[in-house]
Parts: sequence; C-alpha cells; structure tokens
Amino acid sequence: MKFTVSITTCNRAESLARTLDAVGAQDYDVGDFEVIVADNGSTDHTKSVCDAAASQIADFTYIHDARPGQMVGWHLALAKASGDITCFIDDDVCPGLTWLGALADAFADQGVGLATGPIRLAFEAPPPDWLAFLTLGEPGGQTLPFLGLLDAGPAVRDIPNNMVWGSNFAVRRSVLLDVGGFHPCAMPASLIRFYGDGEVHVGRAAGALGYKARYHPDAGVDHHIPARRMSLDAVYAKFVTSGCARAFQTLRADGETFAVPTVEEIIGIAARYFRESADVPGDLVARVEKGLKDGMTAQLDSFENDAEFRKWVLMDNYLDIARCYTHPDLLSYHAGGAADWRSGNGALNARS
Repeated sequence: MKFTVSITTCNRAESLARTLDAVGAQDYDVGDFEVIVADNGSTDHTKSVCDAAASQIADFTYIHDARPGQMVGWHLALAKASGDITCFIDDDVCPGLTWLGALADAFADQGVGLATGPIRLAFEAPPPDWLAFLTLGEPGGQTLPFLGLLDAGPAVRDIPNNMVWGSNFAVRRSVLLDVGGFHPCAMPASLIRFYGDGEVHVGRAAGALGYKARYHPDAGVDHHIPARRMSLDAVYAKFVTSGCARAFQTLRADGETFAVPTVEEIIGIAARYFRESADVPGDLVARVEKGLKDGMTAQLDSFENDAEFRKWVLMDNYLDIARCYTHPDLLSYHAGGAADWRSGNGALNARS
C-alpha cells in the first residue's frame, strides 16, 4: 500500500524539522511512502529544513505557494500525490514509529474511507488548571476539541466520521476526490472570516457515501503545544474559528444568510464544549461564548454584504485553487504580514 504524507507549513521551521524526522523514521518500507511539504508562504528557514529532509527521505517534494490558507497546501499536495492513501498531518505533530504500518492495517478493509489514531498532547509548559474544564470524557474515550486531543481507547474500532481531525488525517485519495476535496480551513488572523469546516466536511461527506472511519491505537501522533497556546486569548481565537465553521456549514446547507444566534443560543452552543460542572471559570466561559459569536457574526456579515465572499462560501468545490481564490482580500494578502490565529495574538478583522 502506497502512502502520501502531506504537511502544510508556514513559518514553523523548527517544529517542521521535528515532524519530518519522525516521518522519516517510520517503521515502514521507504519505497512505499512519499512526503510532500507545502510551504504556505514561510519567511523563515523552512526551505533549508526541507532541503535537508530531501537528502534523508527517499521520495520528497517541496511546494511553495504563498496564497493564504491551509487548503492551498492540502490541494496542491493532493494534485501531486501518487499514493493510494493520503495522510495529512500538521507541522507540529510527530507520528509514532508504527503510524504508517497501523494505517495500512486500518485501510486493509476496503470499506474504510478514513483512518486516524490517538492524538496525544505534548505540552511545552505545564497546562493551566482551566484546561480540565474543556476536556470531555475520560481516558479511553476522551477528546479536547480546543487542542485536538483524541483518545478512543486501546482497541481498533470504528468512530464517527467527523472525529478524524487534521492533526492525524488519513483518507483514500479516491474518496477525497469523490467528495470534492477539503473545505477552507486555517487562515491568517486578518482573514479568519474565510475559515470553513475543513476536513470535517470530508469525514461527513465520506460517511454519506457509506465509508467507515477507523481508529487504530498504533497510528498515534504527539501534538506539540507551545506555552503561548495556553492562554485565554488563544481560547478566544480558537472559538472564533469554531464560530466561523458553524456559520459556514449552515450557509452552505441553506444557501442564504440567517440571524446571528441569540445570547441564549450561544450559551447553549458553548455549553457543549465544557465538562458538566458548575465551577467552570467565568472568564473561560466568556472567551468561548464571545469567540463563537464573533466568528459567526464575521461570516454572516461578510456573506450578506460581500458578493465575492458569498461565491467563496458557496463554491461547489475548492480543488482548483486558482478558480476559487478570486476574492480581492485573498489576492492582496502578503505572506508573513499577519499573526496566525493559533497564537491568540491576532485580532479578528471581519471587514478587512
């Protein structure tokens, strides 16, 4: 079974080097996987890291395209992929040695369209106490959507299709093409209203076609979490993207705008992200609720007032990057000019 491992990156050279080391160390025949790095406009020494990796990894390709958004790298890599299975991981994760072998085992079942494994969190600094309130379930059945933690236990099992997440996302190339590829995902902070439902769309659409999503405990990755991600500002920024994704899904389903949810509705949506407890810190709740509302408002405002943005949201698919990247704000973006939303430092700019 041939794999394509695709990594989209931007200005995280040191983290990328760690990821590439882990991919290159796989306990899997080197002739049965290729690696594609899609550089989304880095201004640091990412290219040097990739040049070094090319001398260590037998089948390595480097792509550079500075148009904003993780989807650019995903789809450019998909166009070059030769593997039957395409694996998309982030530049801040390290797959375990058995990662590709376990995925091969999962995809031996032809009914499996997507596969994943544990997403473990490797903290740079001790996490704050409030993180426990965002951690859902118990070990063996636990998630933390804020940081992408996924623990579905010690056995191979099928899981809901929308729980195969971008930090550890493997899919049959044919299935990905059948569902029209990915939807928009990570964006610079100044363009956050262009954020969509990314890989979650792929899972849901593949499920609608009858494909299963399989979890394999030996297909795990370690997701490295820098100290700057452990702030309430970062919580707010993350839930802005959640609000954008929710609005995007509904706008595409209905084809028309809708009212911003009421305060009571926002409270109800936010409550799903917390453990059942009366002791959730008020400032944490406030950041989650404000992020959700601001993200949804940004999408709805742009959809109602910007015809080019409406075209972006309602595209039939986003596989042809040139065809869908026509909005003036996307075309005028300069790489390296804005903070990444994950830093928690980028201000929401709903009307650039």
